[in-house]
Order: sequence, then structure tokens, then C-alpha cells
Amino acid sequence: MRSILSLGLVALAASASTVSAETAVVVLEFGPGGSVHRTTTTFTESNSAAVASFWDAMHRPTKRGSMVQHAGMPVVPDLFTIANAGIVLGLQGGSVKAMPTATSLLDAAASVDNVVGHVHIPGQAGADLMKRASSNDLKIIAKEDISSRLQSTADTAARGELEGIETLSLAVDNVDEAAVADEQLSNMLKTLKKKASENGKTVVLHLVVEEEGASRRRLDEGNNQNNQNNQNNNNNNNAYSNERTMYEIQTFNLYLWTSVGLFTIVFSVMSAFTAMPLMPDTLLFGEMGKMAGSD
Repeated sequence: MRSILSLGLVALAASASTVSAETAVVVLEFGPGGSVHRTTTTFTESNSAAVASFWDAMHRPTKRGSMVQHAGMPVVPDLFTIANAGIVLGLQGGSVKAMPTATSLLDAAASVDNVVGHVHIPGQAGADLMKRASSNDLKIIAKEDISSRLQSTADTAARGELEGIETLSLAVDNVDEAAVADEQLSNMLKTLKKKASENGKTVVLHLVVEEEGASRRRLDEGNNQNNQNNQNNNNNNNAYSNERTMYEIQTFNLYLWTSVGLFTIVFSVMSAFTAMPLMPDTLLFGEMGKMAGSD
């Protein structure tokens, strides 16, 4: 009996920890910009599949035309402007709170340079997101290689030489690792901001961070926001079916006006053919007369 109660308490504690955890995706854009936009929705919660569809629509040209991003997301890619490079950087571990640069980017209420928007996923979805972003086996960067790897990735991205999505993962299990990772993250952001502008390349950085206790903190921000989130959660299916993303709106307008233009051209040509005057062909009739006279 005691063992059953112990197992129940452990399961309850694990479920409570999972509920209080939250995964945040911060979207930053460097360089000329214009490849990603923030929508007017105030509902920022989503899921791993929706974020993966957003990444595919932005950074995978082979899937850009065929992959439709999930509706209702707070950020959408532009239809005409494509980013020159995309980076997904994951922060794993329990010491993310000891990283001031990362925590400042997670504050959705603050106005931070180059931050386009935030996406929040309930639960610990960091590992799933990194797996979806990486086409190969994902490896966590060692502490001694963080500086060189982040800087080389930033330099390559600022030159627009990355193909697809570059996926990086950092482990911040203690304060020392968090201090090193935060310093190198700050240097990476400075490099992207400076060199992307100098080279005229648009680079989009997706920062994936798992926050412990973030869900409960966001629920306590205000009753109005809480009620709105609950209403959006209850009407999630209706929101996904009724809302249209910027990508879908741009695609619809492109197809619509292209069709209108082609129809106008075809109609004008057919009208010109119909209105052509009919007259006898003098050359043809002259030749026929000569042939009749010779006979």
C-alpha cells in the first residue's frame, strides 16, 4: 500500500513539473529584414508541429511551396522576401535563469532589438523541437567548443552561406556553463547584428529555451490575459480553421491577380480577333482568275 502511494506521489510530482514547464521560441531577425512578420494575434501558445511548419516555410525551399504553415501562429514568413540563413539554437539544462542575455530575450513585454516575436509551447518540448529542426543526429556542443562553434556559425550565416537550417544545442546544467554560454550568445548576437547588416544578408535566429515554472508565472500576469488564453484554448479548433496567416493571404492575392491578368489578356486577344474586318483576298482571287483564263 505504501509503495502504491509513493508511486502515485512521484507521478503527481512529475506531472506538476511538466505542467509548470514551458518551452519558448524567440524569433530574431538580423540584416535588411522583411523575411518574417509578427501577426496581430495576442495568443502566443502553439505546438511543436506548428513551429516545425513555420521553420519549413521559412528555411526549406523544397518545402516552401508545398508546406502550409499552421494557422494562428504569432509569427509568419514573408511570401516574397526569403531569409539568406536560418539558425536554431537550443538551450538545455536547469541553469537558463542564470543567463541574463537569454532571459532578456524571453521577456515578451520588453522591447528588445531584433526580436520579432515569441512562441510558447506548454511542457518540455525542447528536445522534440530540436529533433524536428535537425535533419541529422543532433549533438550538444561541448563547453570548450562553444565560442568557436557559435562564432563560426554566425560568420557563415552573415555571409549567407548556410544551406537550410543550422541547428545548435548548448547544455547549461550549472552556473559556470550558463555563464560561458550566455557570454558567447551575446557575442554571437553582436556578430550577427554587425556583419549581417554589412553584407546585406538577412539572418533569422530561432532561440529555443525550456523554462521551469514559466507557465505558472505567465498565468499569474493578469486575469484578463488568463481569460483570453483560456478562451483561445477552448476555441483552438475554430481559431485554426478561421484565421489566415500572412503567407496564405499573400498566396491568395498572388494567385487571384495573376488569374485576373491572364483572363484579361486572353479576353482582349479574343475580342480583337472577333472585331477583325472581313474582306476578300485579292491576291487569292487574282490567281484563281488567271488559272481559269488559261484553261
